Amino acid sequence: MNDPMGGVLVNRTVSEDKRAARLEEALSLPRIVADRNLILEVEKIANGTFSPLTGFMGQEDVRSVLETMRTSEGTTWTIPIVCHAPKETTDTFGVGCEVTIWSASDDQPSAILKVTEIFPLDKESFAASVFGTTDREHPGVGQLHGWGQMAVAGDIEFLQPAKSLIPAAYDLSPADVRAAIAERGWKTIVGFQTRNLGHRAHEYLQKCGLEHVEGLLIHPLIGWKKKGDMLPEVILDGYEILIDNYFVRDRVMLSGLTTAMRYAGPKEAVFHAIIRKNFGCTHFIVGRDHAGVGGYYDKYAAHAIFDTLEGDLGIEIMRLHGPCWCEKCQSIVTEHTCPHTEDWVQISGTEVRAMLSRGERPPDSFMRPEIGDFLVQRAQEGRAFF
Repeated sequence: MNDPMGGVLVNRTVSEDKRAARLEEALSLPRIVADRNLILEVEKIANGTFSPLTGFMGQEDVRSVLETMRTSEGTTWTIPIVCHAPKETTDTFGVGCEVTIWSASDDQPSAILKVTEIFPLDKESFAASVFGTTDREHPGVGQLHGWGQMAVAGDIEFLQPAKSLIPAAYDLSPADVRAAIAERGWKTIVGFQTRNLGHRAHEYLQKCGLEHVEGLLIHPLIGWKKKGDMLPEVILDGYEILIDNYFVRDRVMLSGLTTAMRYAGPKEAVFHAIIRKNFGCTHFIVGRDHAGVGGYYDKYAAHAIFDTLEGDLGIEIMRLHGPCWCEKCQSIVTEHTCPHTEDWVQISGTEVRAMLSRGERPPDSFMRPEIGDFLVQRAQEGRAFF
């Protein structure tokens, strides 16, 4: 099992003996009212998903990450983690104060932040560096421009979780996953990032990775995603079916990652690798157009970014090519294994979602029949996919 980034798994949760008093104090402090995405950032800092971060980044760290892909202390990092807020909110407190990060959706305090800095966000520079574009049609850029114009830096003291987006059995912290890996006795683990229901192309990548390690962590991202992406329950239920029918069960672990999808292409691929290192993975699969959207990135840009960073991360990157179905071979292939380009049928989450939106059942070359049956039954029951 891998060590977390920085060598220590961060835990910013208030101790049990202080929780009641700190919750009471939080009620009287100035508030930053936070949406669900920002609350998820708080929770991920608190449980070590974003180790070695202990709080929200200051201006120098944000600048350094945007310009060098490292924090000001030299840790490889590609996406700034910031607590954004409107100026009318930040005008009510100053540096040195404690403020409550208040969950708007749960109407409760989430954390106390010790303010070390308040600064304006340069959203254009942020977008150009992280997303490679300032086009507001890009879903990540559009989301960024909905943030408050100021950023508040400082360490957090986590008080209580918000209502989870997924069942507790899947909402596992890095410490939970590490304990499960240790119990299984796995020394080498490959992580797989997805935001889609399991299909044949992803199954192929997962099994390629599993040939080289002892265990596979299938780790679908559950959080804010663009319109048209699949519901958490569809992804998780579908993966349970896939694992039960087509994997060696004791070689696979399924857990959700509750954080926002950023659609930042290569920068997000590195971010995802860092997160999976914190969950204990020794290897991480990066395929075609990882974390991409709408043709904004070259299909293998996420492979190339690791050429200069991989040695700094402490996790082995498995650069795998995009699988497709070959009608002639009657199997899943890649451009490295099959010459019959005229017989290829591309498989992607985008195409699967399009089929479902048209009321079509994905063919068995796209998805295992058991998952097709699951989707048909769900459609017959009038239940949503997206």
